[in-house]
Amino acid sequence: MTVAPIALRRAVARWPAPLVAWAASRALILVAAVAASAAFGVPTRGVDAAVPDLLRQIGGWDTTWYLDVARNGYAEDLGQVGEVFTNLAFFPLLPGIMAAFSAVGVNPFIGALVVSNLAFLGALWALHALTAGRWGEETATRATWVLALAPPALYCSMAYTEGLAVACAVAAALCAVRGRWVLAGLIAAAAALTRPTGVLVALLVGLLALYGPAPGRIPRALVAVVPSIVAVGAFLTWMAIARGDPLLPLEAQRAWGRGQLGVGLFTAAPTEVAAGWELVREGDLTAAWHATARDLGFLVAYLWLLARLWRAEGGLRSPWVAYSLAVIAIPLSSGTITSMARFGLMAFPLVWPLGDWLAEDRRRVRPAAAAAVVLTLLMIAQLTMRAP
Repeated sequence: MTVAPIALRRAVARWPAPLVAWAASRALILVAAVAASAAFGVPTRGVDAAVPDLLRQIGGWDTTWYLDVARNGYAEDLGQVGEVFTNLAFFPLLPGIMAAFSAVGVNPFIGALVVSNLAFLGALWALHALTAGRWGEETATRATWVLALAPPALYCSMAYTEGLAVACAVAAALCAVRGRWVLAGLIAAAAALTRPTGVLVALLVGLLALYGPAPGRIPRALVAVVPSIVAVGAFLTWMAIARGDPLLPLEAQRAWGRGQLGVGLFTAAPTEVAAGWELVREGDLTAAWHATARDLGFLVAYLWLLARLWRAEGGLRSPWVAYSLAVIAIPLSSGTITSMARFGLMAFPLVWPLGDWLAEDRRRVRPAAAAAVVLTLLMIAQLTMRAP
């Protein structure tokens, strides 16, 4: 009875941990997504025609908007930006990749799906290298599996920006730690073009530069940060020339319930949570409540991990803490907890305290892994906009 598991472990040990963790976790999601697509049919909000039937479950929501930008370009400003949904809210890197695949006759959804999944493999590889350099191989392998099995990593198997954003964040950090500042700055610039919070990768590499050896701190920080400023500036300048207002992408966020940064946490978030609780009180446990419960639950988990990282790294003296805090605080301060599960995924240093917590008591590993799998399956089912 023990020969097969031992042989399996030895076979797996021959392969790099990031590859094994990526293959196992992405296979789980792909199988579950195909099964859910067959069981639930077309999600409530529909999917683009480029999405194959067996991948409908992971082919809706924001993917439809990215495909719209790729095919038709950004919408014109009709004076309703921020009041109605518009593709102006989405940053250009992923739509640009989709458009490139379309130009060479490849299904843009499939192309973006492959890129997203391969980017996540790169993120796991970079995380393993980064962690091994700080704490050794065992901790690195543990951190790699934690990120691979994190339920929000589901979005890295979709035609979403998460795979690209997380890969850029970890890769830029690895380059910065190794002193390759030009490459770190260029990768951070790519992250800045994935989504509005992608610019925080420049914050991380800039802090790593400033927290390094005294000679050359400012030049290193400029090399790390300026490319992101140039990239975002170029995008917003194009928006001003082509669509009449450089701030349209940010103003368009309001239609998704994103208010003014800093004050939205107090003006809008309590209302959103109260509305979710009202559904529970009335016994209406539909998808709207499940989404609120999901994001609130992950927010609590992120804050717990942030507190552990704070203690372990010495508070804001650590660039890893400052970056993770910004990743959580900035979208939250806009006034909604919606999508906090996936937004928090960019705070990749939070896998370190979670890995440490698992290492404190080995008996926690199997229940935690089982819980991660169950939550991932529930989140896939939730993509239908129906109660799972």
